[in-house]
Amino acid sequence: MLFTNPIAAYCPIHFHALRQTADAGCPQIELQLPNDPYSATELSELLQLSKLTPVAFRAPVSLGLGTSPFPLEEWKHWLALIAQLNLERPRLVCHAAPVPLGAIFEYMDDHPTDFHSLQEMKSELVKRIAAQLNQLHELGKAANIELFIENAPMGGDAYFEPGHSMLYPVLRTPRHLLQLTEQAPVQICFDTAHARITSNALTYMHRSRSLFAGATEQEILHAPNHWLRFHELCKERIGLVRLGYALSWGDTPSTRHIPFPESTYDELIDFAEQVDPSLPIVLAVGGKEALQQSLATLHELKRT
Repeated sequence: MLFTNPIAAYCPIHFHALRQTADAGCPQIELQLPNDPYSATELSELLQLSKLTPVAFRAPVSLGLGTSPFPLEEWKHWLALIAQLNLERPRLVCHAAPVPLGAIFEYMDDHPTDFHSLQEMKSELVKRIAAQLNQLHELGKAANIELFIENAPMGGDAYFEPGHSMLYPVLRTPRHLLQLTEQAPVQICFDTAHARITSNALTYMHRSRSLFAGATEQEILHAPNHWLRFHELCKERIGLVRLGYALSWGDTPSTRHIPFPESTYDELIDFAEQVDPSLPIVLAVGGKEALQQSLATLHELKRT
């Protein structure tokens, strides 16, 4: 086995997916919480029937951080539910909400003479996310719920595609993530696929003449040019790893993460040498066959 770390699988919250994960031979999961409310009894029964143990929960897609107003009551529901499961080490992975491109342009229009307005907007967003994480920490600390923030995707299906106008202006690079861990009691959930710089994002930026695209391009171009370097810079603040090669576009949410192709196995071997062996590693692949293939690959690969 390439990793000595605890291995889990990313899984949506429906019984078919849970059973497929169990049948693939992976008894631990990162469970994607749904947008609709659940009861602790319903969730407990699902986990018992599937015989799976959550190493972490990912916050509902609808509860991205950074929005205003902050839906505190919805967060209270999920924190209370996780607490009722009486897990040995409950973890909750949070994520930033994508921002409408129009809102970013409006902010810049409101500060027409401020050359640094874009950076100021990003700093304000990081502070807002930190404040929200501090609120969640206060709510969850009685149940010892550990909070994590995942790095936002460098590219993705909502990134400058025709018909889409949502993107992630912060938490894509180590700078903002490390700032956040200094402002709130949170660790990083390092998503390796999110950390890979995608050519489609850069292609758009090169074609665009907007100030925003230019500034965003500079931010990405000055970010680590390889996900292994990204990991190295954030390693001391990482508490959970979600492992995948890259994000695909146009797939369902459960199949967006692409497994590592054979041509990149050297990257996996290098990562095995770097990663803290105590951290859970979540395989971010969808479906029984893809999960079995990923597990088989990890069993076959050996460190140098």
